[in-house]
Amino acid sequence: MSRQADYAIRVVLDLSVHREARIKEIARRQHLSPSYVGRISQRLAKTGILENRRGRLGCLGLACSPDQITLLDVIEAVDGPVNVDRCLLAPDECGREPSCPVYKVGQEVLLVGMAKLSGVTFAGLLNGDQTK
Repeated sequence: MSRQADYAIRVVLDLSVHREARIKEIARRQHLSPSYVGRISQRLAKTGILENRRGRLGCLGLACSPDQITLLDVIEAVDGPVNVDRCLLAPDECGREPSCPVYKVGQEVLLVGMAKLSGVTFAGLLNGDQTK
């Protein structure tokens, strides 16, 4: 997971608690730069996770309920789709996937991880229930 995905998760978690907030407020609470929160929020808005609520305050908000947004949704919104057909140990470097004994295990690890991430909603994180 990238640093950008980590920050995006923090932004969505913040909005899951506060429902609406200005970029500066989120940045302050999450100890992030406002310009970085702005860039992340644009990507999250393009994928339908956040809404830019126009008006005097220019607030951000979730586009849907926190129980409908998973960790995987947010990660893929900023990092792109998770690729499960690549080498876990050396992506884009190996080329020996068909004959490598570690490749199959790596794929299984990625699939289990994706299943877990797709089953954890932001409402669940807030409630301590980490399954959908």
